[in-house]
This record gives sequence, structure tokens and C-alpha cells, in this order.
Amino acid sequence: MEEEEIIYKAFDRLDKNIVIFLNWETKEKKDDMHIDGVLQFLFNDHKFKFEVEVKKDVKNHQLYNLIENKNHFKDFLLVAEKLYPKTKKDLRDNGINYIEANGNAYINKNDVYIFIDTNKPLKTQKEKGNRAFTKTGLKVVFHFLLNPELINQTQREIAEIADVGLGNIPQVINGLLETHHLLKLNTKEYIINDYEELLDKWITEYAQTLRPTLFKQRFRFQNRDQNWREIHLNTDKTLWGGEPAGDILTNHLRPENFALYTTETNKDLMINYKLVPDEDGEIFVYEMFWNTKFNDKTVPNQLVYTDLMIINGKRCKETAKMIFDDRIKPNI
Repeated sequence: MEEEEIIYKAFDRLDKNIVIFLNWETKEKKDDMHIDGVLQFLFNDHKFKFEVEVKKDVKNHQLYNLIENKNHFKDFLLVAEKLYPKTKKDLRDNGINYIEANGNAYINKNDVYIFIDTNKPLKTQKEKGNRAFTKTGLKVVFHFLLNPELINQTQREIAEIADVGLGNIPQVINGLLETHHLLKLNTKEYIINDYEELLDKWITEYAQTLRPTLFKQRFRFQNRDQNWREIHLNTDKTLWGGEPAGDILTNHLRPENFALYTTETNKDLMINYKLVPDEDGEIFVYEMFWNTKFNDKTVPNQLVYTDLMIINGKRCKETAKMIFDDRIKPNI
């Protein structure tokens, strides 16, 4: 469903005696805050003008950016195709006005208060399976996010770098073209259309589809007083992700949980780093799934950002934003 269609569906279902639609103006060039357009409507002779972000739905990791928009713009409104009850409560708790495509709404501004939450969710068409967002596809897309120029190398080179079967590459490219995350410049060249939007989509699908399959085991430090920074990892095979990686890159976090990405066996991890298997341990170990040529002091910046955005917690979200602004955005 396109942005304008979501807008018009929402206002078509709002009580015409309550809210009168006036105008929707699409923003052709989106800014850093991802505002999609400007919306005007009438309520009890009060005219409202909102900066609007339109989304299909809102995942947990996206809430922080919406709060930023609310704080940045005097009049901000979220319009979504569908919102889950917990998400709506989180939005209201953070003072974010919203309208759903089914006509449910929350607007609390000045002396005006609108709260409608009785309409049933709209039935949405089930999206066809897209090979760009399968377990294999997500690995390929991640390499495009690490190096956008990779998309214009030969399909065989892409397959070798991403370590997937050659037959997957055209399916992934076609999948990205279908979702408009990739644009075709000419017969031989492609370009990523809105890098941050693709990264956001990747985070959502990674959390649901790929990450659970990468999980190996939970551990704890053998020495409860272990300073994690004093552990010397074999960085060709094992790297910090998540909170410790965020702290390494920004010095802004005090890690409570630890993510390790590795190609080492569990036995190697126990011997080399003095880790002890523990179902309630603070160390979460995942398989390394990308080409190690992108490794540095931590897992790639895009994965550190992803891990932190998935975690609940204001400090993690702040750190993620610092990493995006300082280490990812300048290279887009």
C-alpha cells in the first residue's frame, strides 16, 4: 500500500463529523527525519497542519526515531496502515499523535483531544514471498549495505563475496527491484533507493528471520569480575557485537549483555576466552555470517547499529544513533 493510499484510507474511515480532510502534500525530497509529507485537516473549526511520517506498521526498534521526530517537529503525526495495541500504548505514552488506516486515532494537541480505538484492523493483502528477505537473501542484502558498489559487480562476484549460491543473486536483485529498494539506472547499473529505509527493512527482517538461525549458545564469564575489554579475541574468527561493540565505537555504553559473532566452535570459545555455558548467561553467541574482509575492531558498523536498535533501552538507541550519524551516514 503506497503512502497516499494509507492516508486516504485513514481519513475515509474517520468520522466525517469529527475530522474533515483538507489536503495532503507529498514531500518529494525526504530529509533526515523521514518526513513523507504535510497533512492538513479540520476538527471542530480548528485547522491542523502536521508533518507526517507514513509507515505500514511500527516495530520496536523504530519507536526511537519516531520520538526524535516528535521532539524535532512542533506538529508531528504518524499515519500507519496497522498498529498493534502495545505499539499504540507506547506511542501515546511518548506523546506521539497517530492515525491508523482503519480510522483509529490519537491526537492530543492544545485543547483538542481525539482518541478512537474501536475500529477493527483492516484486512491487508498478504505480501508475496520476496527472495531478498529470506535467510539467504538477507545475507546478500547485508553485503550490499556494507558496500553499495557491490550491486554493480558481476553476479558471480557477488555470490563469492556473500558466500551464497550463484542462483540466489538474480532472485535477490529482482526482489529488491519489486520493493523499490533498488533502482535500475541502465542495463548494467543499479543504485540503492533510500539506504536508510533498506537498512531499516533489513533490521526488521533480520530480527525475525535470520538472527534466530544464527544463535549458538549462551555463556557467562568464568570469572564473574572479568573485565571484558581485557579478553583478547582472535578477531579473524570472533568479534564483539551489540552492547560491547557499541561501547568500543562510542564509549557511550556500559554493557550489561554481550554479543559475540564467531566462526569458532563452542569448545574453542570455552578454552580460548574462559567462557562457561549458562542458559541464563550474559553472553549471547551467534554465527558470523558475512565476509570477514569487512571486519574491524568490532562486527561491521551496520550490524552494531542493528543489534542496538533491536535492544530495548534508551542508552542503546542513543548509541545506535551516534554510530549511524558518525560511521554509517557519511559513507552512504
